[in-house]
Amino acid sequence: MSKTTLYDVHADGKAHVIIAGRFEGGTPPLYPIANPPGWTVARTSSGIYTITFADQYAAFISCVVSLEATVESTADGWTVMTSTYTDGANPTLVVTTNPETGTTVGDLPAATFINFIAVFRNTTVAQ
Repeated sequence: MSKTTLYDVHADGKAHVIIAGRFEGGTPPLYPIANPPGWTVARTSSGIYTITFADQYAAFISCVVSLEATVESTADGWTVMTSTYTDGANPTLVVTTNPETGTTVGDLPAATFINFIAVFRNTTVAQ
């Protein structure tokens, strides 16, 4: 028997949408799978990547980003963070990468990947 009490959800469809993805930083960013569902990414400038989501959502809740590398030492000292979220017909999220040696953004070394999990509220119906 479950220890969790389940409640009815009063929403139009699923309350939340999770969009997850992975891409290799570079010019242009490379996808490990062709045509990832629900998003695309473009390198805006050195170390700045703009993820564009295919659908419009009621609200942006959160995003978690991380670095992954085929050789551990290539990701050493790098940080990755989310920056600006812009909603609208084509919502975008900016992700930046910073090397340990400086405070300015920079492009990731080869074979270093950005992973992300973005969570959106899918409805404006009161719950």
